[in-house]
Amino acid sequence: MITYASVSRQVRLVLATRNAHKVSEITSLLAGTGVMCETLDAHPQMREVVEDCPTIEGNAEKKALETARVVRTWALADDTGLEVAALDGAPGVISARWAGPGCTYDDNCKKMLREMSGILDADRAATFRTVMALAAPDGRVEHVEGRLDGSIAQIPRGSSGFGYDPIFVLSDGRTLAELTAEEKNSISHRGRALRAILPKLKALALSAAAILVISTPVCAAKTEPGQETIWDQIMASQSRKGLIQGHEYLQQKQYGRALDEIRHSLAENPKDPVAHMMMGVAQYWNGMVDESIVSYRRAIELSPDDAEPHLLLGISYAWKDDQRAAEAEFRRSTELDPTRPDGFMNLGSIRESLGDYTGALEMSRKAVDLDKKNPLYRYQLGSVYRKLGRDADAVEQFSAAVKAQPDYEDALLELGCAQEREHDLKGAMATLKKAVSIKPGDSVARMRLARLHLALGEPAKARQVMADAFHLTPEEGGAGLQLSVSFSGGKKTSTAGSDKNAPGAAAPGPEPESADPLSMFERNLRRVPLDQAAVMHMDAVFLPKPKLVKNTLGESPSSLRKALAQAAGGAPSSAPKSVRRDYPLGAGDGSSRDAQINKIMDDLRQVMKDAPPDADVRLGMNLTFTHLVDIGRSNADPERRPKVTYEPRQVGNDMGLWVIGTSWMALVAEVLPEPGELPAQTDVDSWTALGLAHATVGESQRAMEAFMIATRMDPRSVPAWLGRGVAAAMSGDEDGAVAALRKALGIDPKNKAAADGLKWLLRPANKETSKK
Repeated sequence: MITYASVSRQVRLVLATRNAHKVSEITSLLAGTGVMCETLDAHPQMREVVEDCPTIEGNAEKKALETARVVRTWALADDTGLEVAALDGAPGVISARWAGPGCTYDDNCKKMLREMSGILDADRAATFRTVMALAAPDGRVEHVEGRLDGSIAQIPRGSSGFGYDPIFVLSDGRTLAELTAEEKNSISHRGRALRAILPKLKALALSAAAILVISTPVCAAKTEPGQETIWDQIMASQSRKGLIQGHEYLQQKQYGRALDEIRHSLAENPKDPVAHMMMGVAQYWNGMVDESIVSYRRAIELSPDDAEPHLLLGISYAWKDDQRAAEAEFRRSTELDPTRPDGFMNLGSIRESLGDYTGALEMSRKAVDLDKKNPLYRYQLGSVYRKLGRDADAVEQFSAAVKAQPDYEDALLELGCAQEREHDLKGAMATLKKAVSIKPGDSVARMRLARLHLALGEPAKARQVMADAFHLTPEEGGAGLQLSVSFSGGKKTSTAGSDKNAPGAAAPGPEPESADPLSMFERNLRRVPLDQAAVMHMDAVFLPKPKLVKNTLGESPSSLRKALAQAAGGAPSSAPKSVRRDYPLGAGDGSSRDAQINKIMDDLRQVMKDAPPDADVRLGMNLTFTHLVDIGRSNADPERRPKVTYEPRQVGNDMGLWVIGTSWMALVAEVLPEPGELPAQTDVDSWTALGLAHATVGESQRAMEAFMIATRMDPRSVPAWLGRGVAAAMSGDEDGAVAALRKALGIDPKNKAAADGLKWLLRPANKETSKK
């Protein structure tokens, strides 16, 4: 009998702020209510919400709604305005930024005192007004208001509180900054708003109605000597030839063929539990997650004491955001086989995704205790420590992962960044250099390394590191090309060729040739010579915000164990949904090529049509020239295929996992300035590094703005022009990309990144094929 783990009835609430003062106030007021608060620091995928509404109510609701949609649970947001009668209600909705972009609390207070200079005490009345909005992931939202009347002081008094507290005088003559935290919470505008919304929060806690986000746990199969994997079970019986062939198709990512082959094998032996597990894997990769659940359940019925189908069933439940069922299946797998470290690692992942870092730490430690030399388990434990702010412990675990697997580039990247946070700049520099040497396509590592060079006064080295981060085409010749294109939501602009706006700003220009992101896919398919065969591998990821970028595998797994481990990466903490397709493109005449391309595009448009509502889209296209006889070969060496990309972390995957990079995204986010703030350094190379950071997380518009500032400061900066080319290509603006790469090539005629990018972008479509 399966024992299901209980789920806490506490409601989890994300506070839509990174303001430590607000967090402290709100969490103290909610103590003992059954509400467990999380902050945006636990959700690095959540971008800063632009507060552009004309009212306080509008900004509060916007922040709550956008946060709830991204983090997939209830979110609480507030917006506060100080309304001064003598200033006709100013500063009101712009209170936080009244003194200008990047202003401090002190700047705002000083401006207020200047504006109120000479005004008598009797005319200095003011009101603090807080609107608090509570939003659900399904779009429901309600708000309440809290008010506090007072006046503006002649001079600041008190050292507590924040914002305008030192100059806001209460009826008893004290300023808010002269109160204790307890006194302020008992009367404050924010406290009054929160108390007004408390009944709703308590009702949520009682009903346990919170909708929680879940990230798919990483599932690594058994690796200890003597343990048996599914592949071992398959190979133990030569009668399972259909399953063997299905496994081969899974390796080749031919999921449709794998499904057909396994279905045929299952029909011959419907009571084979391994066949049902294999069917579930094939269904999962074909997007048939509900069907995979049925298959895994059937496997459990046929083999109730096998831990493997429970673990796989947990993966499918996690993909569907059913954290209760997923956790129960992972827990059941560990009960059936408590020696499996991967089961505990899965439980650690689920606890981490729910914000239970204590539980995540416990489970991750168990995984490491069971397999101390496994670099993946060390890596996960280090990641938990990083999120807890325990960088010294994180360094220890990432170092152990690298010791176990010296070319584990993901661990090296994390280790270098942790060393930097620990102020070990020399160690960080050495580690990040090694990461770049192992995986030259890791633009995140290049960006962090360039920043270190700049911090140490080495701009020339920083430029050299960054110049190799902008490749749209192969670095070496070969019989094939791959092109990866990333698209994010929002309006595309053509900005690479002109600087018409304010200094450094991205000038709005004409729309690209087509607003349809698939148009670039079609254009590149039509560039393939008619006598040349090709395979297009497409990944589509639908996610709430464009802070997550698909990391395409650079290798084919060598066993079903790896294929199953890949399945575990299907739903990170922002709960994206994903689709993968492989399309062979045969050689032939114009009409047959037209038919093939049209069929591919019809399928891709259906994929887009089936996207979840309000999702942002990442599309990755890898177009490989090949020969017909090579299509589907299992012995093709993917590392020998030349790659054409702007894929921010074109690094393959060290552990045989398919990864959407929620972890490395945080390594970018932690160095990005807040919206409206300038980078710590404002020289041309720092702006280029900032543009590279934005590009790595798919923010093509912000990347373009930074690169434009850099080229304006130094019109002969080759890295900045290459960056503009990449940002334009990411937005689907091929003309802008061509203009920027030509500029880079004009400055440096030997620049290979610019030359190769132009070679592909300028390749015309085949004249014999018609463009639909």
